[in-house]
Amino acid sequence: MTAITQKNDHGHLAHGHRVRSSLSQSIQKYPMDTMLLNSSRTLQFYVVAKRWSADLEFFRLESSFLQHLLDRYIDQFIGQPKWQQMVKASRDLGELERLVDIDLLTHQLTQLELVAEDVIPEDVDALTASQVKLEQLMARLTHRFRDVKQEVFTLVLDARAAEASTD
Repeated sequence: MTAITQKNDHGHLAHGHRVRSSLSQSIQKYPMDTMLLNSSRTLQFYVVAKRWSADLEFFRLESSFLQHLLDRYIDQFIGQPKWQQMVKASRDLGELERLVDIDLLTHQLTQLELVAEDVIPEDVDALTASQVKLEQLMARLTHRFRDVKQEVFTLVLDARAAEASTD
């Protein structure tokens, strides 16, 4: 559990707790035991950005696994139409990595931490603009990732069926 200290509308401190999910606990880049927040919006931005950080770590691991699956079966399709599809799927996985703007997410988390630690003043407009960009990026990434994952699994299932039929 992480203690959260938040200023309410009257400038008084309100205390609360939130339970970290096991996935977000695995991302320990931005440890904060106590947060002093100027608004609930900042807290909300922080929680969402942390979730996105965990999502990106999951996408990275999952992409590696999907690439491993493609590498395992690609050789048996050399010279066939399925081979071109597997090469495209492999390129699509690489494209997903280029879509990830880790610098923007890192910057947002850093800014939110600095606001929480009362090091810098809260700039709601700048934080909101970054959050909107990140939200759009994560939506595109998630949608594209699902498409590529489905494509890879279809190709791998086809490869396994072809492998089974030759046995």
